[in-house]
Amino acid sequence: MKREAIMALLGELLQRRGISDQLDGQEPSLRQLIEDFIAIRDFTHAISNGDLTQNLELKGFWAGALKALQANLRHLTWQARMVASGDYSQHVDFMGDFSIAFNTMIRRLEQAEENERKYIQALKESEQKYRLIAENTDDVILLMDRELGVRYISPSIEKLLGYTAEEFQQLPLAERVLPLMESTLKSLLNPEQLSQTQLPVLLELEQRCKNGKLIWMESLISIVKDDTGQFSGFLCVTRNITIRKQTENLLQRSYVRKQRNDFFNQLLQGSPGSEAEIYAAALRLGIQLYPRFAVLFLDIEHDQTGQEGSEGLRQKQQTIDTVLDMLNTPDGSVIAWEASTGIGILHYLPVMADRKIQELAIANGYAHRVLAAFPDSPIRIGISDYFDGMLEFTRRFEHAQTAVTAGRVLVPQELVCHFEDCGVYQVITGFAMTEEACLFVERTLGRLIHYDRLNGTNLILTLEKILAGPNTKEVARQLFVHHKTIAFRKQRIEQILNVSLDSADTRLLLEMALRLQKIAQIYVI
Repeated sequence: MKREAIMALLGELLQRRGISDQLDGQEPSLRQLIEDFIAIRDFTHAISNGDLTQNLELKGFWAGALKALQANLRHLTWQARMVASGDYSQHVDFMGDFSIAFNTMIRRLEQAEENERKYIQALKESEQKYRLIAENTDDVILLMDRELGVRYISPSIEKLLGYTAEEFQQLPLAERVLPLMESTLKSLLNPEQLSQTQLPVLLELEQRCKNGKLIWMESLISIVKDDTGQFSGFLCVTRNITIRKQTENLLQRSYVRKQRNDFFNQLLQGSPGSEAEIYAAALRLGIQLYPRFAVLFLDIEHDQTGQEGSEGLRQKQQTIDTVLDMLNTPDGSVIAWEASTGIGILHYLPVMADRKIQELAIANGYAHRVLAAFPDSPIRIGISDYFDGMLEFTRRFEHAQTAVTAGRVLVPQELVCHFEDCGVYQVITGFAMTEEACLFVERTLGRLIHYDRLNGTNLILTLEKILAGPNTKEVARQLFVHHKTIAFRKQRIEQILNVSLDSADTRLLLEMALRLQKIAQIYVI
């Protein structure tokens, strides 16, 4: 075969696939060369297409190089699989720049996986911390979308309201988000309103728990944005502030009580001016004074056998504060304050007809209310006589106190006594607490009191009955003794006191001394 024909045949084999027609009739040695050439060409083609399964039976330099390439590619494929499975210890050393690129890629993949592993670990730790906080904090974290639907609610909702997270999500909007919060959230949906609102928004509102109990809550409302910075919902952090609100309420009531106490106690010490000035001063303190009112004095007899010291004083003050809160009304129709000796009460009288009947009914109503709340604290209420306006306020208050003291003598079984029913006690009650009264009782009855104590008798009671009774027979009937015994006792009393009980002046002095002794509870030693 000519040289030109061989060159053409080889060129055709290099440039085209398949077997040339020119092989037919060629001499065996040339034909074998061309077949080897085709075998190498097809093997190379298979490798170029990624087929590493072909076998090349030829030997020699060119065939050996191709087989080495195939072996390296097979190993590289295995290494790639190992890298894909997470083995980043693979390295390529036989392909020059490819080896550098491949090895660099392996290192970066290893670093990327390490970073991802650290990130996932950090994320898990963060989630665990968040879950720990969310499940153990008393604050409730509520995440809502634009339509106020619940996207997340922390488990602490059960501590706050008694609902599980699942139950809370099923609640109607009106129960899940109270009207005040709903109004605030919807207003924030308005871009113009949102731009004028200082965030976060702090709300205080009452919420009903699952068991029906009302609690005070504080909710801190913020808006939530997505990755693009667009508004996507609300974040509410809510806590129970019932104790704080109760404390604030107690402080407020304590402040109001102190203002009221100071105002009326200053009035009792002396009028600060005209009646118009008194009403103006009251209004400045938020105290509504009515032109017609009853004046009452409530005396609480605290248990003297109870706790002493600071604890006893604390309980006593707590009782007084509770009674004041019970009696005072928001419209000022009833005003109660703590005086130095008890509780003063002003009660508005809308009409003056049957005034005294009204006052007695009002006082008895108060007595039963206080006794219902404090059954172990005996009380008495005194009612003053009536004067218009505030200028006689001090006198009326003193008369109400007098009615309490006189009531212990006149009607010891009753809780209420009216000053107008006190008779002579209207006058002598105030005097009974003086040193002169004590000396008067001592001079008038002292020897008889000493005689009773030394001899175990009760001639004081006999004297009281004789002075009050029409005759000795009636006195004997009351004391369940013979009338001659009463006559004997009368003589004995006259001897001890060196007086005659038939004298009107003597009887008057003795009656006055007995009354003073009862009122002031004077015991001569």
